[in-house]
Amino acid sequence: MFSRYGISLPRDVRSQYRVGTPIDPSDLAPGDLVFFATTDPDVSHVAIAIGGDGFVHAPSSSGVVRVEHINQSYWSRRYMGARRVN
Repeated sequence: MFSRYGISLPRDVRSQYRVGTPIDPSDLAPGDLVFFATTDPDVSHVAIAIGGDGFVHAPSSSGVVRVEHINQSYWSRRYMGARRVN
């Protein structure tokens, strides 16, 4: 999706976590990248903010894309940070 707007991102989550500008979760805007530690203590999952505390993501490579909320207990415990890329 980002390439459609001329934004180049690394392929893997850990590299994506190092690009852009870190932002506070209260400042999330649509298009910001949101990172979580789901499979190990380091960042391992990325989602795209859609506004408010919502984000869209694919829970697995075979999963259905869905909307979740950062304030849900599962995600809030695993939140690692957010980045704005442009």
